[in-house]
Amino acid sequence: MPSPSGANQDNVRRPQSEPNSSAPHVRAAESRDADRLAEINLLTWRDAYAGLVPNAYLETLDVATLRDRWLARLEEPGDRKTFLAEIDGQVATYAIVGGYRVQQDAEPEDTTGWGELYAIYTHPDLQGRGAGRAVHDSALDTLHSRGHQIAALWVLRDNLKTRRWYDARGWRADGATSEWLGAGVPLLEVRLTRRTNG
Repeated sequence: MPSPSGANQDNVRRPQSEPNSSAPHVRAAESRDADRLAEINLLTWRDAYAGLVPNAYLETLDVATLRDRWLARLEEPGDRKTFLAEIDGQVATYAIVGGYRVQQDAEPEDTTGWGELYAIYTHPDLQGRGAGRAVHDSALDTLHSRGHQIAALWVLRDNLKTRRWYDARGWRADGATSEWLGAGVPLLEVRLTRRTNG
């Protein structure tokens, strides 16, 4: 099962540094970004999933392991594409897209040609500044350019902030569910879908 998606609550207002700072700049992730991606990965999981994912699981996360995983993914991405959004030159957000992955516990259905938004995560200190929205839109554009008319993502059922964020961007639950095991505890995920061209 994939890990839960969507620790990005880009519409949640956090303390802002400078009101006239630059707009997010989106680019492809590179191997040199692995350290920062691991940091964002760790901090957003601990921030967004506190109370949703068992602490025993969150406590097992460490930057070194995540960094090694990121290096491997970036050096051999397969059909995955990872986007970053920078704010004032600092990586704030990432998103990952690729072909749709059928869940092990899925009911039989035709998902041929679907794409998937695997994750969007924004550093907790940089949320609310449009970086999540920027990578989201780039991710959908990429899926559309690859011929995917439908995009899907999985999100924890009880992650209501993130679900509201996706809902505001046209994603809708389609009735499919799956279970993800966090520290051996089954956590229910719901699938959201939308067309890639709006």
